[in-house]
Amino acid sequence: MPGAAPDVLRNTLDAYFAAIAARDPQRIASIFATDGEIEDPVGHPVRRGREEVAAMFAAGVAALASHVEIKVLAAMTSGNSIAAHWLMTARGKAGRDLEAEGIDVIQVNDDGLIMRAEGYWNAAAFRQALAVN
Repeated sequence: MPGAAPDVLRNTLDAYFAAIAARDPQRIASIFATDGEIEDPVGHPVRRGREEVAAMFAAGVAALASHVEIKVLAAMTSGNSIAAHWLMTARGKAGRDLEAEGIDVIQVNDDGLIMRAEGYWNAAAFRQALAVN
């Protein structure tokens, strides 16, 4: 069964990471299908729909970081999914710089919008460290 073209998958991934780096919850949510969902990190509650996706990022990276950069170390496509190994550098609003590394797996629909995103990383420790003054 053929999947999305690799360039469509990579464009969606790049748009997603660029929106996270911009710390713009509405821009992030717009890359998701209206019924898209995110489980980030895996094992935490799934957020469904653009409103819940935006709220998750508004309470996370948008609230805690003043600067974010994401570098994709490797990306692999299969069917309608792309898995990316990434390194994120962020500066907390108190001025502390941190790094986090993880893997995201993103499933994309025929319109190039995210149907499901899963994050594999230690988000709790990263958020706690960003929040420290």
